[in-house]
Amino acid sequence: MQKVIDNWRGFFLPYQMALHELESDFKIIDLAWKTQHGYSPIEHMKTRMKTIKSLVEKIQKKEIHLTQEAVRNEIRDIAGVRIVTSFIEDVYMLKEHIEQREDIRIIRVKDYIQDPKMSGYKSLHLIVETQVILSNEILWVPAEIQIRTSAMDFWASTEHKLNYKYQGETIPEDAKKQLIELAKASSLMDKEMSRLRAKLLSN
Repeated sequence: MQKVIDNWRGFFLPYQMALHELESDFKIIDLAWKTQHGYSPIEHMKTRMKTIKSLVEKIQKKEIHLTQEAVRNEIRDIAGVRIVTSFIEDVYMLKEHIEQREDIRIIRVKDYIQDPKMSGYKSLHLIVETQVILSNEILWVPAEIQIRTSAMDFWASTEHKLNYKYQGETIPEDAKKQLIELAKASSLMDKEMSRLRAKLLSN
């Protein structure tokens, strides 16, 4: 049993290394852009590792065999980074930057900004592989990068809290409708902020 536990601990190590790499990369981007332009698109950033509980739930939902190889091949968001920006334009600016990097490969894009979920959720999701250089080998480790504006992030945080409160139960219809209306208001704020950004940059 102890050997099995130790093996699974070792399984998570590359994902932790990948998070360190991504966090370091984006901190350098933030510093470089502030130095060169006096402005960085990154408002704040958060990293996370999927908990054992959420990983098991996803394995069961996707009906994946409980082997390290199956989990490694089928679940690509064990490691995650969330980047929050001020403007929608910054979301896509960061995407373009990631596309140009040699140490990060974009595997899949889910653009919930252009195509929001029914609930009103908006965010740009990138499944990537990031390069982790070890003493004797180079690994390409999968991770998820979520990029969204402050308004989108506030809305998503509110929805998450609501879902947590009604976990296992149906969210009341009036609360769902209110969330959708708030999503529309959030979207309007982002559009107005973009107009303001364009005005400031034109001066």
